[in-house]
Amino acid sequence: MAAVVDDLDFNSDAFLNDPWPILAQLREQDPVFWSRTHQAWIITRHADILNCFRDRRLSASRIVPFLETIPGGLGEDFPLIRRFENAWISNVDDPIHSRLRKLMLNAFSKPVVESLRPKAREVSRELLAAVDGRDIDFVAEIARELPARVVTGMFGVPPGRRAEFARWAGDIQQATGAAVLTRPMIERYHQTLAELSAALMELIEFRRREPQDDLLTALVRARDAGDQLSEDELLGACHATIIGGFETTMHMLTLGLIEFAGKPELLPHLLGGTDACQQTIDELMRHVGMVKGMLRIAREDFEWHGKQIRRGDLVFGMNMSGSRDEAVWKDADRMDPLRNNRMSMAFGAGPHHCLGHLLAKMELGEFFTETFAHYDVQIRETRHQHINSFAFRGLERLPVRITRRV
Repeated sequence: MAAVVDDLDFNSDAFLNDPWPILAQLREQDPVFWSRTHQAWIITRHADILNCFRDRRLSASRIVPFLETIPGGLGEDFPLIRRFENAWISNVDDPIHSRLRKLMLNAFSKPVVESLRPKAREVSRELLAAVDGRDIDFVAEIARELPARVVTGMFGVPPGRRAEFARWAGDIQQATGAAVLTRPMIERYHQTLAELSAALMELIEFRRREPQDDLLTALVRARDAGDQLSEDELLGACHATIIGGFETTMHMLTLGLIEFAGKPELLPHLLGGTDACQQTIDELMRHVGMVKGMLRIAREDFEWHGKQIRRGDLVFGMNMSGSRDEAVWKDADRMDPLRNNRMSMAFGAGPHHCLGHLLAKMELGEFFTETFAHYDVQIRETRHQHINSFAFRGLERLPVRITRRV
C-alpha cells in the first residue's frame, strides 16, 4: 500500500516531476484534503471537482482573495487589480458570468476558429522551416511564438509589438497562478494591467473607426438584445483572451511535443485525418494534465466528505487529477487515442468551461500534424525545469532539434 500523503506542495520537485502517484493516493485516501503548505483544500476526485465548479457555495471570484494571501495583503496599492476583478469572465459568478459568456460566445465560435486555421498552418510551417536542423529552445522559438502570432493577429497587433504582448501575458499569469506568490509579482501584474489596457484601448478605438473581420471587432460589436460589453468588460475579455491564448497553448505545445516524440505509436492516429487528429489531441490534453487546477473561494460554511469548509477558505479543484480518475477512465494513466474524452477536465468543467477550447485544439492539431508529418524530433534533455504555477504545467525551456525528413 502506498504511503499516506502528509501534505502536498505544488512547487516541490516530487510534485512537479511526477504528480500522478500523489494525486492518485489522495483520491483514495482523502479526496477533500487540507494542505498546510497552501492553507487550502485540495479536491481530487472527478465527481467532486465537477461539483466544485458547479456548486454555488464556491465562488470563482478568486483573484483578489488569492493575491491578498501575501504578507500585508493588497491594501489600497493596486486599484487596477480591484477594478478588473469583476470584468474577467473566468473570475465572476452568475448572473454576471452568464451575461458575459452569452455576449462573448460568437467571438469564439467554430466558424471564427476555422477562419484562423490557414493562418495557424502557415505560421507552423514558417516556424518549423526557420529552426530546421538547429538545436533550439522549443519554448522560446516555437511554443511561445506560434500562439503569439495567431492571437496578436486576431487583435490586429503590429508584428513589432508581439513580444511585448507575450511578456504582458506571462507577467499576469505568473502572478494569478503562482504556486509561490511574491509582492514583486503583484507589482509587475498591476503595472502590466496598465500597459496592456492602454495598448488595447488604442486597438479598440481603431476597430470602432475601421471594423475588420477579426476577433477584436467581434468583441467590440458583442451585444445581445441591446445589451453589450461595458468598457471594462471589453478590456477584461481582451485580457482573458490574450492571457489564455498565449500561456495555455504555449505550455500544451511543449508538453505535447514531448509526448508525441516519445510515443511513435500515437502518430498514425495524429496523422489519420481531421477526426482522428482531434480525438488524439483530446486524449493528449486529458493525459498530460496541463491545467493542474482551478481555485475557488468558499462563500459560506458547509461540510464536505466529513470536512468542515469555512467561509473564505481556498479550494483547489484539481483538473489534472479528475482527468485521471480511475472511476471515470479505465487504465487512466495510459494514452489511448480511441478513448472517449467527453468527461475530460482539460478545459475545465461546468459553467466556466474554457471559451477558447476550439481555438487551442485547432492550433495544436495544425502544429503537431505539420511537425510529425514532415519532421523528426529529438528531445535533447530529459530533466526539465517546471514553471512556478498552481494553475498550469509547463516548462521554462525545452532543448530540441527538429529536422525535416528528406
